[in-house]
Amino acid sequence: MVIIAIRLHTYWNSKRIAAEMSRRGIYQVSPDRIDHLFRALGCSRGTVPRPPGPRYERSRPNELWHIDIKGPFFINLGGHYIKTWIVGLIDDHSRFVIGLRVMSEHKAQPILRWLDECFELCGRPLELMSDNGKPFVFWMPGVLTLFGKRLRDLRIRHLRTQISSPWTNGKIEAFWDILQAEVLDRERFTSFAHAEASLAKFAEYYNYHRLSGVLGWLTPAERYNGTPFTDRGFQNIPTLTHLQSWLHELMQAA
Repeated sequence: MVIIAIRLHTYWNSKRIAAEMSRRGIYQVSPDRIDHLFRALGCSRGTVPRPPGPRYERSRPNELWHIDIKGPFFINLGGHYIKTWIVGLIDDHSRFVIGLRVMSEHKAQPILRWLDECFELCGRPLELMSDNGKPFVFWMPGVLTLFGKRLRDLRIRHLRTQISSPWTNGKIEAFWDILQAEVLDRERFTSFAHAEASLAKFAEYYNYHRLSGVLGWLTPAERYNGTPFTDRGFQNIPTLTHLQSWLHELMQAA
């Protein structure tokens, strides 16, 4: 019953359900057992794996960060639309979200002001990777943008992705897919402040409460700074917290 409730509210696969139930102290069950249950109930689903690209991972936090811009997005204010972009910053080793910000323009100066805030909170990386678009790279070889000059002054090595090689910046591309599926496809922002609050709430969940399969079912925060994972039951899972008391009653009765 618990497994089916999790599936209906989250659409997680069997590996994630098994890992979440184990680490949250709900029940120990194997992914194969869950898959068998799904097939018996007619709710299994196939997946089409992505073609794998070359993989790499830095050995420590803050060795390499990935930065990218997603958008534009339009926030509907009762017929008046605001054009916005989302800027994200991810640590390579831990997948920890260093920063996530909604901006009304994707120019170098506001991004650099935001970067300074991220540096103050988390320190500076040795390297920072971006794609080859504005405002990160100028079209003329050897000419630095404000972004490039700022990194040079801070002695942060600026890495650029290879052309037509999206996996080079794949850590943040994977994060965008998660953000799209779990936030942007589910919420309709009614104001700039609403969008900012929703993204901040998701970043908190992603860093400290969402287990990552590529990290061996640790949270990004466990890998980034050792913050322990202490959630129990459905605590801090946005789509399941309303079932926490029901789950507690089931576990008490077992």
